[in-house]
Amino acid sequence: MFIVQLLIILEMLCVNIASVEGFCRRKYNKGVRFLVLAAFSVLFFGSIVFLFPKYGDGKLMFLGFLYLIPLSFLYENRVFQMFIIMCMNWAYSLFAFVTAFQISRILGEENLYRNMLMIQTGIYALTLYPLFKWAMPKFIFILENLGKYNRECVRYFNLNCILQSATFVVLNVVFLAEVGSIAKILAIFFFFGTTILSYIMIYHIVSDSVRIRKLEQVSLRDDLTGLANRVCLFEDLQELRSGKDVFSILFMDLDRFKEVNDIHGHVVGDQYLRHFADICRDVFRDRGKVYRFGGDEFVVLCPGSIPEDKTEEIRTCRNWEPGAPCPFNQVSIGAIECRPPFSDADSLMHEVDQKMYEMKLKSKRARSR
Repeated sequence: MFIVQLLIILEMLCVNIASVEGFCRRKYNKGVRFLVLAAFSVLFFGSIVFLFPKYGDGKLMFLGFLYLIPLSFLYENRVFQMFIIMCMNWAYSLFAFVTAFQISRILGEENLYRNMLMIQTGIYALTLYPLFKWAMPKFIFILENLGKYNRECVRYFNLNCILQSATFVVLNVVFLAEVGSIAKILAIFFFFGTTILSYIMIYHIVSDSVRIRKLEQVSLRDDLTGLANRVCLFEDLQELRSGKDVFSILFMDLDRFKEVNDIHGHVVGDQYLRHFADICRDVFRDRGKVYRFGGDEFVVLCPGSIPEDKTEEIRTCRNWEPGAPCPFNQVSIGAIECRPPFSDADSLMHEVDQKMYEMKLKSKRARSR
């Protein structure tokens, strides 16, 4: 009987370790992971047999969480994240264990644990494929994406996982102390089914949030250049105005861009815009955010005062030639420094737009001389 009881527990343990193995980032190769887990298992089960010689009733299953010690060494995931994964796995394992026990008690006390092992193995055979193929990937998706949208929800989700696992532990202790019955089996299936439904609902909520976020990102991105667009500019500008920090606005208009389209064609004109956008993105990588305002107009929002060195670098475009579709026709740049109390966004953009046109007029006069 002892060997059969041990096989039941080992089967549950293997299922849980396989789940962690399949969905956590590994630090070491397979050989190291096997040796560490095998050594810990020998120490773990040896200690239980020595300290609790009459174990085997399933009431010590919570000690399985001690496997977090070697798992935290073998995998890169945060310990708490692996703990949450193990909570779901133990809920699943306890479902299989208690169901197998209740059915075995209905069948009779003779060969109780042997029947339990066969029934538990049958439950795993029927459910492991959908667990690994369908349920666990969705669970991992929730873990990886929920915090991106609402950190408060992460705490509730983690608490939900812990409480559901704790409930299964309580059911395990209570139902193992009672005779088997169809009603108890139905209760186990009911609770496990509602647990699965709760995760399905959470998954769809998070999945929809991911899609909405992606659509929002697309709506705030300029298709041609990949820069943030005009809508994003006004959102970010409004956020800067709500604070008290000094910031600068640069408004850039490409000189004689119509000539590029007329001489080289619109395909080259698009390449011209993309090339200029790439240069601006590189120049302001550590000092601001670049936006395509529309057509051949670009805007940069910078923290602090006007970055004269960056402005001059863009004006001269010394790095224009590598990958350029045609010669550079220069750019007119207007810049203003914004200090609180700030004017409204439209007024600020009108002011910097006027500065840019003043620079453009100076450039035209200089070329006409």
